[in-house]
Amino acid sequence: MKHTDTEKKLTTSQLLSIIKKSGQFSEVTNIWQDEMETPVFCHYLYETMEKHKLTAKDIIQRSGIERSYFYHLLSGFKTPGRNIVLRICLCMEATLTETSQLLRLAGHGSLYPKVRRDAAIIFAIEKKYTMQQANELLLSLQETPLYRESND
Repeated sequence: MKHTDTEKKLTTSQLLSIIKKSGQFSEVTNIWQDEMETPVFCHYLYETMEKHKLTAKDIIQRSGIERSYFYHLLSGFKTPGRNIVLRICLCMEATLTETSQLLRLAGHGSLYPKVRRDAAIIFAIEKKYTMQQANELLLSLQETPLYRESND
């Protein structure tokens, strides 16, 4: 049951079938190590930034996230809160799928359309709102904003 480099990646269904049929978990572990790379927030964030042709500087400028904090996120030293992930996603014009994956990898729940605030954020993502436009939408609905304007 050894996986070779020339084979294509196994689908989730194929992996599930192997798990069910394996006599020893070590058989599964061998395939798992050959087949799977555990997704990590910082890696997926970097991939998504590359896909959208954005640099860390672009995200920092657009999101208002402190520079050192953002670099800690990119290096994997810190895990962001839910609003930070959403701010980053809106600044990247990430898709709903990309946003859901980043939220999940950061240890947060996906956006849930039955929650009014989440529905507004989903709407903003789908309509390609800027982070500021999404924040204004949340404020207009008297929902918790993604960030508060400083009164400096």
